[in-house]
Amino acid sequence: MKLSTTSPATGFSLNSSFNNKLPPNGLIAPKENPKLVVEPSMTQSHVQQMAKAKRSHRRSFSLSKSIFSSAEKTGEKNNSLSSTPGPSPEGSPLLTAHSSNINKCLLSRQSVDNIVISSSTSSPLSTRSNPPNDDVKKKKTRPASLIVLSRKDKGEPSRTASMDSLARQSLLAAQVLHLIPSNKARERNFLCGRIAANSLLGNVELERVLPQREVRIYVATWNMNGQAPPQGLNSLLLPEGVPHVPDIVVVGTQESYPEKGQWEVTLQETLGPSHVLFHSSSFGTLHIAIFLRRDLIWFCSVADEATYSVRPGTAFRTKGAIAVAFYLFGTTFLFLTCHLTAHQDKVKERLQDIRRIVKALELPNRLTCRHKNKDVTDNFDYVFWSGDLNFRLTRPREEVIDWVSQKTFPLSEPAQCTPGDQLTDSIVDGSILKGFEEGPLTFAPTYKYDPGSMNFDTSNKQRVPSYTDRILYKTKRIGSENAVECLAYSSVPSVCTSDHKPVWGLYRCPIRPGIDTIPLNAGLFNREIYLEAIKRRASALDQQDSTSAVCSIQ
Repeated sequence: MKLSTTSPATGFSLNSSFNNKLPPNGLIAPKENPKLVVEPSMTQSHVQQMAKAKRSHRRSFSLSKSIFSSAEKTGEKNNSLSSTPGPSPEGSPLLTAHSSNINKCLLSRQSVDNIVISSSTSSPLSTRSNPPNDDVKKKKTRPASLIVLSRKDKGEPSRTASMDSLARQSLLAAQVLHLIPSNKARERNFLCGRIAANSLLGNVELERVLPQREVRIYVATWNMNGQAPPQGLNSLLLPEGVPHVPDIVVVGTQESYPEKGQWEVTLQETLGPSHVLFHSSSFGTLHIAIFLRRDLIWFCSVADEATYSVRPGTAFRTKGAIAVAFYLFGTTFLFLTCHLTAHQDKVKERLQDIRRIVKALELPNRLTCRHKNKDVTDNFDYVFWSGDLNFRLTRPREEVIDWVSQKTFPLSEPAQCTPGDQLTDSIVDGSILKGFEEGPLTFAPTYKYDPGSMNFDTSNKQRVPSYTDRILYKTKRIGSENAVECLAYSSVPSVCTSDHKPVWGLYRCPIRPGIDTIPLNAGLFNREIYLEAIKRRASALDQQDSTSAVCSIQ
């Protein structure tokens, strides 16, 4: 087809010779400037304008030429400018070829599949092309994750990059908009509940929410002796040795404070708005509360729970167990808190309690399970068993107190000569809790103390100081790389409202992607507890402002 028109960009008529100089894929910037073919009919003014137009359009292509594929570049180099005369098409062939070629290249890009970063300073071109300013020198590319370093006056490198800037970069990376192509949405296997890259519980969401593919889990157990908790729980939920609030916080109590709702509000107030109460349950004097990082609430299943009393028939259940199970992405968790039979000589009864609990808890019920075992702890990837297990030290009271007085707690190394611990001996000989592990005991015995003090029992009963409050954990695949890792294990001796000291542990658990067919929690949490805790935090801030000694001039 041979057309001729006047270019709106330059205002002069483009003849057939210039039209046929364009390659099929559009104009590119050649390494060497081709000679301009001048027809006898052209005036000097036309020749100058044509040369000027070529230079202008050659510069305009410097921006987009970096996005051409290698195949396109090769094809364009082979299509040299022809000198065969012919009429020009309607409109500017330069603008038409330019627009169509850029659209073609953008549609054929094989970069991050349909992901656009929402940023006020970025655009689809700027993320893949060279800067439009020709005067800017090309710099060596480097990963965006590198920390910018500067030099002090003495020339020593130091991290002077603003943490706020890094936080903004992390936030920007989290605000990735996933654009779903229509052709993929038409496929029947897209988001059909299988392990798919773009499914809710798939790899993409897992790496976005948990880049390390792991969670930090905080587990605490405390026999509250029926007493109200202290005003501040920072030492319990936010200990000094934990730099960041864990992803999952589980608190199990025995002989709990009767006002369970107030207790949950206190826990939520201490953790703050970054976490929400995913699930809580009470059974007699037992109570368990599970808090999740707020954004994780969308990627877990509904909670599945079961209870068991080791004293059937009693009206007030003080001994027994509560267990709560759920999925997080494709990983299953079981959190269990219990209160076993008391007294020094009731070892067989405590062992029997554990065996009955393991067989009696019917979990999972609402969740899927390939093979349901008789031992409930074999049905989940990770199991955390905590509570007042009531196992005692077998040595005489005076010997135990003398041993404690010679130690400085927390110990720098685990105690190798703990005086006759009943629980350790039972696990070692295989009597109970096969496959369970425990962190190193570096803290002092947690029972029994005079309430309101840090002194061991001075009453007439003269209880032997013991490690009654414990946290055990188990991995389904023993010896695998995905095993639970205990990062910390300690007690809180400063909490003195009960005759027991709280015990807490911090653990690392790998997470794998899951399937969308599980019964999803759909973002549900205890909104009433959350709102009441936020009101209390706001009220506490107002009180601090009103009691401040700083004078402000209005």
